[in-house]
Amino acid sequence: MPYLGTVNGILPWLYPPNTLLLVVPLALLPYKAATVLWLGGAYALFVKVIRIIVPDRHAILPVLFFPGALFVISTGQNGLLTAALAGWGLIWLHSRPVAAGICLGLLCMKPQLVLLFPLALLCSRSWRALAAFALTAAVTLALAVLAFGTDTLTAFLHNTGIATYSIESAHATLARVPTVFALATLIHAPAVLAYAAQGACALFAAAAVCYAWSRECSYALRAATLICASLLVSPYLYDYDLAWFGVLIAWYCRHALVAGWERGEREWLIVLWIAPLGGMLIIACGPFQFMPLISLTTLGMLLRRIALERRAAPVFQRYADE
Repeated sequence: MPYLGTVNGILPWLYPPNTLLLVVPLALLPYKAATVLWLGGAYALFVKVIRIIVPDRHAILPVLFFPGALFVISTGQNGLLTAALAGWGLIWLHSRPVAAGICLGLLCMKPQLVLLFPLALLCSRSWRALAAFALTAAVTLALAVLAFGTDTLTAFLHNTGIATYSIESAHATLARVPTVFALATLIHAPAVLAYAAQGACALFAAAAVCYAWSRECSYALRAATLICASLLVSPYLYDYDLAWFGVLIAWYCRHALVAGWERGEREWLIVLWIAPLGGMLIIACGPFQFMPLISLTTLGMLLRRIALERRAAPVFQRYADE
């Protein structure tokens, strides 16, 4: 199977310059040591994040053997690291807003995943976290350009065009791109309609974040909504980014363990747990990209939960453990 983003046998570097600040130190280590540190460290951070969100001892096995995590390790990718950064940022938002902003600013290594986070911070008036986010993003970019040259920024912008071309021309394996754009393209919709569908999906995701974060509700529902919506914005997403489902499931469980389960929710979370790996195996048997439908369904369930909570209580209070 050709690797996503490969064009005419060339695999371009698709990350912004600030990512080099992270990977260059690893390049100075022996390959095996760098691999263990990169994958093992990210896995440990990911597990720790989930355990903080859901401290129940029964959650340890589902966390350790989460298919999304094991898939990322098998491909050597960064999905666990980005999921851990998003999780830490949300965990610290109220107690350590500056640290939360720094975590989310570091997440700018994957700009397509971070787009809705400043919107959420703005809607919730989390000014200190928002300032730390912006400052971290700006400082890391400036340091990277200063250390590695302005050509890195030019190359990033150029390679972004290559990535867009690879998606539009179907050189990329769209079965491994869990977006509405890929879904539409695989059913032979014209590019204009595929982009229109992706744009509508992105607007819905942004509206969902505004709805969850602009008024009071359970923080766990807010966090789960932001994680889920972030996977629906960009047409450029990889299957290994679905490691974020682990953080989404954790926040959903945190709320349900306090407020109670609605019918079918536990079964649906099992679907989410299996989806990062099972979805790819199913899609390989037939070129229909259904993964964004799973994310959209989950987002709809979260919005329904928020609406029910707001209707149930005239004066909203956060749950004691949140």
